Amino acid sequence: MTGRAYDRKIARFILGNMTLVPLVPFLVLLVVGAILFSGAMEKSIMARISQTARDHGMMVDTFLKERRTDLVLLASISSFEALSNPEHLEAAFGHLQSSSGAFMDLGVFDEAGVHVAYTGPYRLEGIDYQEEFWFRKTMDTGSWISDVFTGFRKTPHVVVAVRVQGTGRPWVLRATIDTDVFQAVTGGVRIGQTGEAFLLNDEGVYQSLRPSRGKLMEKDPDSDAYVMGDGWAGARVIPCRDGVKRVFASTRLTEKAWRLVVVQDKREAFENRMRIYLVIFAVMVAGGGALLAVGYGLTSRIVSRIRRSDDAAVHLEEQLYRAARLAELGEMAAGFAHEINNPLQVMQSELAYMNETVRDVEEGTGDFQVVRESLDQMRLQIGRCSDITRSVLNFGRKSTTRDQAVSMGDFLADVAKMVRSRAEVSGVQFRTEIPENGRQVWGDPSRLQQVFLNLINNALDAVEARHGSCGGKVSVAVREEAETVCVDVSDNGSGMDEETRAKIFSPFYTTKPPGSGTGLGLSVCFGIVEGMGGRIHVSSTVGEGSVFTISLPRYREH
Repeated sequence: MTGRAYDRKIARFILGNMTLVPLVPFLVLLVVGAILFSGAMEKSIMARISQTARDHGMMVDTFLKERRTDLVLLASISSFEALSNPEHLEAAFGHLQSSSGAFMDLGVFDEAGVHVAYTGPYRLEGIDYQEEFWFRKTMDTGSWISDVFTGFRKTPHVVVAVRVQGTGRPWVLRATIDTDVFQAVTGGVRIGQTGEAFLLNDEGVYQSLRPSRGKLMEKDPDSDAYVMGDGWAGARVIPCRDGVKRVFASTRLTEKAWRLVVVQDKREAFENRMRIYLVIFAVMVAGGGALLAVGYGLTSRIVSRIRRSDDAAVHLEEQLYRAARLAELGEMAAGFAHEINNPLQVMQSELAYMNETVRDVEEGTGDFQVVRESLDQMRLQIGRCSDITRSVLNFGRKSTTRDQAVSMGDFLADVAKMVRSRAEVSGVQFRTEIPENGRQVWGDPSRLQQVFLNLINNALDAVEARHGSCGGKVSVAVREEAETVCVDVSDNGSGMDEETRAKIFSPFYTTKPPGSGTGLGLSVCFGIVEGMGGRIHVSSTVGEGSVFTISLPRYREH
């Protein structure tokens, strides 16, 4: 994974945790708050509509009760004979109107239902009301308030009548009330644009005008839903026949079998709730955006610091690898010196031979061709020294890490050349078992070179410590398994006990004498091999030697 891709992955992880951890409870809190607030608001709306219905129902009830009381009081202080007098009846009607302008007229009826006396705008005197429903109810119950009806006058009105028990025979005092009075009470109820109130009787017939639809004395199409029983109180939402859902509340009057109904379109009633939802949604979006913005800013700073720390760690790692490489270079210094010394000795011999040959040529007895052959030999030895020096410089030079396909056969053959001289100088038998067409692995050649040089140098140190300059053996063998390429570096040194093997890959741990090792080599090798997806394993027996096995994944060309 590249550095940029790694940064993006880390950034997504940090940003996700920094935003989701506070965002989830924040959203849960908002949702729960919205639900609770919505429930409380709904109860408040329902309670307000219910209270409106109760208050205005009480107003109508009080009005009807007062009008009935007005008639009872008038009947108690007046006789049938007195009220049968038109002048006296008109005077009494004037007193009634002074207490309430709702009275339209006033009439007196005998026990047979004949309209004996009347004062008002209509010509009703002398008409027989014996079969009228309101008259029979009044005679049976003592008083009666009628539904809105037209009667003989053909105009909607409400009758308030009381039966009076006179001297020997009963009679009836009746007054009519204009329906506009009820309209004034219910029409004053305006809740928003769609809220309205109206009166219904038990059959669902309008007893007052409904502003939005219907006519007086028509049946309300949704009346069945409004009648919930005498004991029911409160408000609820109902689907009406016109397809609109409405909130309604109703209250039953005590003076008359009517219901005062208050309705409002649900959409308007809960409009504020929708506004609250929008506000909560806006808070949710703003809060989420703020969390994302803060999280993004903090994430950028954290990732930047992580990147700087990683860069510093990589830099330190590179320095560690370079220090280990230089340490390995020091371990091989004697071998390199021996390798360079041999060509130098050859060149020195050739130079002495050339001096003698030149002297003979000057005297005329030598062959100049011999000089040319000596120069060719010196040129060859100089090239050999150059190759050795170049390999040392390449190994010690700071290189850029670059992974590529590495053929283990050719690669290990080159590594073996670098250590063979040291083995020869130390009297160690160095043997390799490397196939010509070794399998490829994927990795950094310079890092792999460092690993194997370290292992081989450690093996040489181990056999030198035990056998001196005679009897030491070191071998490098390559073998293939199913998906891996294994390299065994074995020696017949002193070996290691279990405690030493457990700590052998720990940083700064070394089995060499003080001043002879840094303790970094094997720990660095372990990190390099693990970083390439491989494994490094050691098996060792005290007194017999050790085997270090490097297992690397095989590279397959796609």
